[in-house]
Amino acid sequence: MAATVLLVALLIAVAFVPVVSAVEDVADGNGTRDTVNLGSLFTDGRNEIASATCVGPVTVPSGHNTFSVSWQNVYDANNDGRGATFKLTVWDATGIAHTKTKRVDRAGQGNISVVFNSQGAGDGQYVLHCNTYAWFIVNFENKASDLCLDDLDYFGDENIEQ
Repeated sequence: MAATVLLVALLIAVAFVPVVSAVEDVADGNGTRDTVNLGSLFTDGRNEIASATCVGPVTVPSGHNTFSVSWQNVYDANNDGRGATFKLTVWDATGIAHTKTKRVDRAGQGNISVVFNSQGAGDGQYVLHCNTYAWFIVNFENKASDLCLDDLDYFGDENIEQ
């Protein structure tokens, strides 16, 4: 009986010991951060519509960051002579542009992203751009286009990898 009481007391004591996580919340650029969504891009090939929507001014810690934008292209059949281009450009604190472009020839959706080190604290910016186009044997013609530009600030300069 005494052994049973001792065992129950031990189990209760173990149950109330705080658990310490081995994973730390990374906020200094030395590990993976959440992806920063900068907005969305939309195109409609049938109605020649292009729309770029920025989330507004963004402030992030300096160091390694991932920035993304969602894109969607509608009413565009495969190999119908129409398509769309989606482009994300983000400038780091030193003024270097980091760009990713996605060109599609059919309806679809997805995300594009850029990953880089901000090279310290400072000011940057980002641009989202999309357009629809028609291509023929002789020429390539842009139909609709839109872009948005907004401010991006990097704060702090701790643990910047060179």
